[in-house]
Amino acid sequence: MLLALSLAGCDDDDAPVSKAGGSRVDAVVAKAPKIDLAGFCDVHAEPATAKPMVLPELAEPAPKAGSGWRWINVWATWCKPCVEELPMLDGLRKRFTEDHLPLELQFLSVDASKADVDAFRTSHPNTPASLRIGDAGTLADWLGRIGLDANSALPIHIFVDGDAKIRCVRMGAVEASHYDTVRGMVRAG
Repeated sequence: MLLALSLAGCDDDDAPVSKAGGSRVDAVVAKAPKIDLAGFCDVHAEPATAKPMVLPELAEPAPKAGSGWRWINVWATWCKPCVEELPMLDGLRKRFTEDHLPLELQFLSVDASKADVDAFRTSHPNTPASLRIGDAGTLADWLGRIGLDANSALPIHIFVDGDAKIRCVRMGAVEASHYDTVRGMVRAG
């Protein structure tokens, strides 16, 4: 009897009904959040016009890139905003996995010597593993090849699609709140 009363309470004759004969609860297609790549990226390219990604000469061979997107964080031990964002960026890896996002995060140090990076990692043991530029003197030329000015400030974030093309380059730190923009860019392809 209680069940019958409960069900009767769900019948509301005053509830609006769609004129098209639909139910009181019509499904609405969820729209993907709008992403502002023009506001996020300093350099942005569509797949047809994107430049191929070529890393600078590295101090040690780079691991083979996966088949999905890559987020390359260019940083240095002497760059305060770089160092401040490292733990947050490294923590985002868990979200990539949870969201089934085909995105690999790589770190690229532009420090002049391995000793500088090793000393930093000793005093900051949670620093993620990082590639390192082979010759810091080649940085300005490489920045030009990825579409930035030779004097661009660190940190720099490079987003490379699954076809190894540079789709977005951002100068300056990112925040955890930028995750939705990154996710949207990767999912939009």
